[in-house]
Amino acid sequence: MGESEDLRALPEGWAWDGLAGPELAWMGDGFLKDPVGDTLPNGFTNSAWILHAQFFRPANEPAEPKPDDLDSMPGFGFGAHAPAGWQRITWAETASLKAVPVRGPAGGDGLEIPPCYRWEALLNDRDAGHVVHPGAQRDSSVWPTEGSLGKADLEALVPILAAHTVSTRMLGGRFAPITSLVNAEATRFFTFELATMLPSMLATGVQEFSPELWWPEDRAWVVWTDYDLMGTRVFGSTDLIVALKESHDIETLDWHRARLGPPAPPRPPSRLELRIQALLAKKEAERQQLNDGNGQG
Repeated sequence: MGESEDLRALPEGWAWDGLAGPELAWMGDGFLKDPVGDTLPNGFTNSAWILHAQFFRPANEPAEPKPDDLDSMPGFGFGAHAPAGWQRITWAETASLKAVPVRGPAGGDGLEIPPCYRWEALLNDRDAGHVVHPGAQRDSSVWPTEGSLGKADLEALVPILAAHTVSTRMLGGRFAPITSLVNAEATRFFTFELATMLPSMLATGVQEFSPELWWPEDRAWVVWTDYDLMGTRVFGSTDLIVALKESHDIETLDWHRARLGPPAPPRPPSRLELRIQALLAKKEAERQQLNDGNGQG
Protein backbone atom coordinates (compact mmCIF):
# COMPACT_ATOMS: atom_id res chain seq x y z
CA MET A 1 0.00 0.00 0.00
CA GLY A 2 1.07 3.62 -0.40
CA GLU A 3 3.01 5.17 2.42
CA SER A 4 1.25 8.55 2.35
CA GLU A 5 -1.56 10.40 0.65
CA ASP A 6 0.94 11.42 -2.03
CA LEU A 7 1.65 7.81 -3.03
CA ARG A 8 -1.01 5.63 -4.62
CA ALA A 9 -2.02 2.30 -3.17
CA LEU A 10 -0.11 -0.38 -5.06
CA PRO A 11 -1.33 -3.87 -5.99
CA GLU A 12 -0.84 -6.59 -3.37
CA GLY A 13 2.83 -7.53 -3.01
CA TRP A 14 4.11 -4.29 -4.55
CA ALA A 15 5.92 -1.83 -2.29
CA TRP A 16 7.16 1.74 -2.48
CA ASP A 17 10.89 1.97 -1.82
CA GLY A 18 13.53 4.72 -1.87
CA LEU A 19 14.31 7.61 -4.18
CA ALA A 20 14.18 6.78 -7.88
CA GLY A 21 17.14 8.93 -8.90
CA PRO A 22 19.93 6.64 -7.65
CA GLU A 23 18.16 3.55 -8.97
CA LEU A 24 17.66 5.06 -12.42
CA ALA A 25 21.16 6.54 -12.72
CA TRP A 26 22.71 3.38 -14.16
CA MET A 27 20.69 3.82 -17.35
CA GLY A 28 22.44 7.10 -18.17
CA ASP A 29 21.23 10.68 -18.56
CA GLY A 30 21.10 10.46 -22.36
CA PHE A 31 18.50 7.70 -22.30
CA LEU A 32 16.50 9.09 -19.38
CA LYS A 33 16.16 12.48 -21.08
CA ASP A 34 15.07 10.98 -24.40
CA PRO A 35 13.90 7.32 -24.29
CA VAL A 36 12.58 7.70 -27.85
CA GLY A 37 15.99 8.52 -29.32
CA ASP A 38 18.96 6.41 -30.36
CA THR A 39 20.73 6.65 -26.99
CA LEU A 40 20.06 3.32 -25.26
CA PRO A 41 20.39 2.54 -21.55
CA ASN A 42 24.00 1.90 -20.57
CA GLY A 43 25.07 -1.61 -21.49
CA PHE A 44 22.38 -2.20 -24.13
CA THR A 45 22.74 -2.38 -27.89
CA ASN A 46 19.31 -3.72 -28.92
CA SER A 47 15.72 -2.58 -28.65
CA ALA A 48 12.32 -3.07 -30.26
CA TRP A 49 8.95 -1.37 -30.07
CA ILE A 50 5.80 -3.25 -29.11
CA LEU A 51 2.71 -1.83 -30.79
CA HIS A 52 -0.16 -2.20 -28.34
CA ALA A 53 -2.90 -4.60 -29.43
CA GLN A 54 -6.01 -3.32 -31.21
CA PHE A 55 -9.21 -5.25 -31.95
CA PHE A 56 -12.26 -5.00 -34.20
CA ARG A 57 -15.80 -6.39 -34.17
CA PRO A 58 -16.42 -8.75 -37.10
CA ALA A 59 -19.51 -8.12 -39.19
CA ASN A 60 -21.32 -11.20 -37.84
CA GLU A 61 -20.91 -10.13 -34.21
CA PRO A 62 -23.84 -8.28 -32.58
CA ALA A 63 -23.32 -4.54 -32.33
CA GLU A 64 -23.43 -4.48 -28.56
CA PRO A 65 -21.71 -1.71 -26.63
CA LYS A 66 -18.26 -2.50 -25.35
CA PRO A 67 -17.83 -3.08 -21.59
CA ASP A 68 -17.27 0.01 -19.47
CA ASP A 69 -13.55 -0.67 -19.02
CA LEU A 70 -13.11 -0.64 -22.81
CA ASP A 71 -15.51 2.20 -23.54
CA SER A 72 -13.01 5.05 -23.66
CA MET A 73 -11.36 5.89 -26.97
CA PRO A 74 -8.47 5.56 -26.63
CA GLY A 75 -8.37 3.16 -23.68
CA PHE A 76 -6.10 4.18 -20.84
CA GLY A 77 -4.57 1.64 -18.53
CA PHE A 78 -4.27 -2.09 -18.15
CA GLY A 79 -7.70 -3.34 -19.23
CA ALA A 80 -9.47 -6.58 -19.95
CA HIS A 81 -9.42 -8.43 -23.22
CA ALA A 82 -11.67 -7.29 -26.03
CA PRO A 83 -15.21 -8.73 -25.90
CA ALA A 84 -15.66 -12.37 -26.88
CA GLY A 85 -15.79 -12.83 -30.62
CA TRP A 86 -13.79 -9.71 -31.42
CA GLN A 87 -10.60 -10.17 -33.41
CA ARG A 88 -7.17 -8.64 -33.16
CA ILE A 89 -5.77 -6.80 -36.17
CA THR A 90 -2.17 -5.69 -36.25
CA TRP A 91 -1.04 -2.20 -37.09
CA ALA A 92 0.80 -3.66 -40.10
CA GLU A 93 -2.39 -5.30 -41.40
CA THR A 94 -4.35 -2.09 -40.90
CA ALA A 95 -1.65 -0.08 -42.68
CA SER A 96 -1.75 -2.47 -45.63
CA LEU A 97 -5.56 -2.32 -45.88
CA LYS A 98 -5.55 1.48 -45.63
CA ALA A 99 -2.50 1.85 -47.90
CA VAL A 100 -0.62 3.93 -45.34
CA PRO A 101 2.82 3.49 -43.74
CA VAL A 102 3.40 2.16 -40.24
CA ARG A 103 4.94 5.47 -39.31
CA GLY A 104 3.82 8.78 -37.91
CA PRO A 105 3.75 12.42 -38.99
CA ALA A 106 6.13 15.13 -37.84
CA GLY A 107 5.69 16.82 -34.50
CA GLY A 108 6.23 20.48 -33.78
CA ASP A 109 9.97 19.93 -33.58
CA GLY A 110 10.04 18.44 -37.07
CA LEU A 111 10.83 14.97 -35.73
CA GLU A 112 8.57 12.00 -36.41
CA ILE A 113 6.27 11.27 -33.47
CA PRO A 114 6.38 7.85 -31.75
CA PRO A 115 3.48 5.33 -31.97
CA CYS A 116 0.28 7.04 -30.88
CA TYR A 117 -3.26 7.92 -31.97
CA ARG A 118 -1.90 10.18 -34.73
CA TRP A 119 -0.48 7.23 -36.68
CA GLU A 120 -2.74 6.40 -39.63
CA ALA A 121 -2.18 2.66 -39.10
CA LEU A 122 -4.46 2.90 -36.07
CA LEU A 123 -7.90 1.37 -36.67
CA ASN A 124 -10.49 4.05 -35.94
CA ASP A 125 -14.18 3.40 -35.54
CA ARG A 126 -14.89 5.78 -38.40
CA ASP A 127 -12.89 3.67 -40.86
CA ALA A 128 -13.38 0.19 -39.39
CA GLY A 129 -16.21 -0.47 -41.83
CA HIS A 130 -14.42 0.03 -45.11
CA VAL A 131 -11.13 -1.33 -43.75
CA VAL A 132 -12.04 -4.67 -42.17
CA HIS A 133 -15.71 -5.36 -42.85
CA PRO A 134 -18.65 -3.62 -44.53
CA GLY A 135 -21.55 -2.18 -42.64
CA ALA A 136 -19.72 -1.58 -39.37
CA GLN A 137 -21.41 0.86 -37.06
CA ARG A 138 -20.26 2.52 -33.83
CA ASP A 139 -18.18 0.57 -31.33
CA SER A 140 -16.49 -1.44 -34.05
CA SER A 141 -12.93 -1.17 -32.74
CA VAL A 142 -11.03 -1.31 -29.47
CA TRP A 143 -8.14 1.07 -29.61
CA PRO A 144 -4.71 0.12 -28.27
CA THR A 145 -4.20 1.02 -24.64
CA GLU A 146 -2.52 4.40 -24.19
CA GLY A 147 0.02 4.95 -21.44
CA SER A 148 0.07 1.29 -20.44
CA LEU A 149 0.58 -2.16 -21.84
CA GLY A 150 -2.73 -3.96 -22.13
CA LYS A 151 -3.67 -7.32 -20.69
CA ALA A 152 -3.14 -9.22 -23.94
CA ASP A 153 0.29 -7.64 -24.43
CA LEU A 154 1.43 -8.31 -20.87
CA GLU A 155 0.25 -11.92 -20.94
CA ALA A 156 2.44 -12.50 -23.98
CA LEU A 157 5.37 -10.34 -22.85
CA VAL A 158 5.94 -11.43 -19.24
CA PRO A 159 6.93 -15.07 -20.00
CA ILE A 160 9.43 -13.87 -22.61
CA LEU A 161 10.95 -11.37 -20.20
CA ALA A 162 11.10 -14.00 -17.44
CA ALA A 163 13.09 -16.30 -19.70
CA HIS A 164 15.76 -13.62 -20.13
CA THR A 165 16.58 -12.76 -16.52
CA VAL A 166 17.73 -14.69 -13.45
CA SER A 167 15.93 -12.21 -11.19
CA THR A 168 12.34 -12.44 -10.00
CA ARG A 169 12.25 -9.10 -8.17
CA MET A 170 11.44 -6.12 -10.36
CA LEU A 171 12.11 -2.44 -9.82
CA GLY A 172 9.88 0.23 -11.29
CA GLY A 173 10.12 3.97 -11.63
CA ARG A 174 6.93 6.03 -11.98
CA PHE A 175 3.64 5.21 -13.61
CA ALA A 176 2.79 6.41 -17.08
CA PRO A 177 -0.24 8.72 -16.49
CA ILE A 178 0.71 12.38 -16.73
CA THR A 179 -0.75 13.09 -13.29
CA SER A 180 2.10 11.10 -11.73
CA LEU A 181 4.67 13.51 -13.14
CA VAL A 182 3.72 16.30 -10.76
CA ASN A 183 3.61 14.58 -7.40
CA ALA A 184 5.76 12.55 -5.00
CA GLU A 185 5.44 9.38 -7.07
CA ALA A 186 7.76 10.80 -9.71
CA THR A 187 10.69 10.76 -7.27
CA ARG A 188 10.20 7.25 -5.85
CA PHE A 189 10.64 3.72 -7.11
CA PHE A 190 8.76 0.56 -6.18
CA THR A 191 9.34 -3.20 -6.26
CA PHE A 192 7.21 -6.17 -7.25
CA GLU A 193 7.53 -9.81 -8.26
CA LEU A 194 7.39 -10.62 -11.97
CA ALA A 195 5.65 -13.95 -11.37
CA THR A 196 2.69 -12.27 -9.68
CA MET A 197 2.60 -9.08 -11.74
CA LEU A 198 -0.48 -9.97 -13.78
CA PRO A 199 -2.68 -11.49 -11.06
CA SER A 200 -1.83 -8.72 -8.60
CA MET A 201 -2.81 -6.03 -11.10
CA LEU A 202 -6.08 -7.82 -11.89
CA ALA A 203 -6.91 -8.39 -8.24
CA THR A 204 -7.21 -4.69 -7.43
CA GLY A 205 -10.52 -4.45 -9.26
CA VAL A 206 -9.59 -1.00 -10.57
CA GLN A 207 -7.91 0.26 -13.72
CA GLU A 208 -4.19 -0.23 -13.26
CA PHE A 209 -1.27 1.05 -15.30
CA SER A 210 1.87 -0.83 -16.14
CA PRO A 211 4.95 1.02 -14.84
CA GLU A 212 6.54 3.66 -17.02
CA LEU A 213 9.99 2.13 -16.45
CA TRP A 214 10.65 -1.32 -15.01
CA TRP A 215 13.52 -3.78 -14.99
CA PRO A 216 14.83 -6.84 -13.08
CA GLU A 217 17.44 -6.61 -10.35
CA ASP A 218 20.07 -8.09 -12.66
CA ARG A 219 19.37 -5.29 -15.18
CA ALA A 220 19.01 -7.79 -18.01
CA TRP A 221 16.41 -5.64 -19.77
CA VAL A 222 14.36 -2.46 -19.45
CA VAL A 223 10.73 -1.84 -20.42
CA TRP A 224 9.55 1.74 -21.07
CA THR A 225 6.01 3.03 -21.71
CA ASP A 226 5.16 6.71 -22.06
CA TYR A 227 1.85 8.16 -20.80
CA ASP A 228 1.04 9.55 -24.25
CA LEU A 229 1.96 6.58 -26.45
CA MET A 230 0.36 3.41 -27.81
CA GLY A 231 3.71 1.66 -28.02
CA THR A 232 6.19 0.28 -25.52
CA ARG A 233 9.93 0.04 -26.05
CA VAL A 234 11.91 -2.96 -24.77
CA PHE A 235 15.70 -2.84 -24.39
CA GLY A 236 17.70 -6.02 -23.90
CA SER A 237 19.97 -8.66 -25.34
CA THR A 238 19.85 -9.75 -28.96
CA ASP A 239 18.29 -13.05 -27.86
CA LEU A 240 15.48 -11.22 -26.05
CA ILE A 241 14.72 -8.92 -28.98
CA VAL A 242 14.70 -11.89 -31.38
CA ALA A 243 12.28 -13.73 -29.07
CA LEU A 244 9.97 -10.72 -29.04
CA LYS A 245 10.00 -10.48 -32.81
CA GLU A 246 9.28 -14.20 -33.18
CA SER A 247 6.24 -14.10 -30.90
CA HIS A 248 2.93 -14.49 -32.73
CA ASP A 249 1.13 -12.68 -29.90
CA ILE A 250 3.24 -9.50 -29.86
CA GLU A 251 3.50 -7.01 -32.70
CA THR A 252 6.96 -5.47 -32.83
CA LEU A 253 8.44 -2.72 -34.94
CA ASP A 254 11.97 -1.58 -35.68
CA TRP A 255 11.26 2.13 -35.55
CA HIS A 256 13.80 4.92 -35.31
CA ARG A 257 12.67 8.51 -35.17
CA ALA A 258 13.38 10.43 -38.36
CA ARG A 259 13.55 14.14 -39.01
CA LEU A 260 10.75 14.96 -41.43
CA GLY A 261 11.12 18.72 -41.50
CA PRO A 262 12.54 21.77 -39.77
CA PRO A 263 11.25 22.75 -36.34
CA ALA A 264 8.17 24.93 -36.37
CA PRO A 265 8.95 28.64 -35.94
CA PRO A 266 8.56 29.93 -32.39
CA ARG A 267 5.05 31.03 -31.58
CA PRO A 268 4.83 34.77 -30.97
CA PRO A 269 3.90 35.63 -27.37
CA SER A 270 0.26 36.35 -26.68
CA ARG A 271 -0.95 39.70 -25.34
CA LEU A 272 -1.28 38.15 -21.88
CA GLU A 273 2.26 36.75 -22.01
CA LEU A 274 3.60 40.14 -23.14
CA ARG A 275 1.79 41.82 -20.25
CA ILE A 276 3.20 39.35 -17.75
CA GLN A 277 6.69 39.85 -19.16
CA ALA A 278 6.31 43.64 -18.83
CA LEU A 279 5.12 43.34 -15.23
CA LEU A 280 8.03 41.06 -14.35
CA ALA A 281 10.49 43.44 -16.01
CA LYS A 282 8.99 46.37 -14.08
CA LYS A 283 9.28 44.51 -10.77
CA GLU A 284 12.86 43.56 -11.54
CA ALA A 285 13.71 47.19 -12.36
CA GLU A 286 12.10 48.33 -9.09
CA ARG A 287 14.05 45.71 -7.15
CA GLN A 288 17.29 46.72 -8.79
CA GLN A 289 16.60 50.40 -8.09
CA LEU A 290 15.92 49.59 -4.43
CA ASN A 291 19.14 47.62 -4.17
CA ASP A 292 21.11 50.47 -5.77
CA GLY A 293 19.57 52.94 -3.32
CA ASN A 294 20.47 50.78 -0.33
CA GLY A 295 24.00 50.45 -1.59
CA GLN A 296 24.47 54.19 -1.83
CA GLY A 297 23.14 54.68 1.68
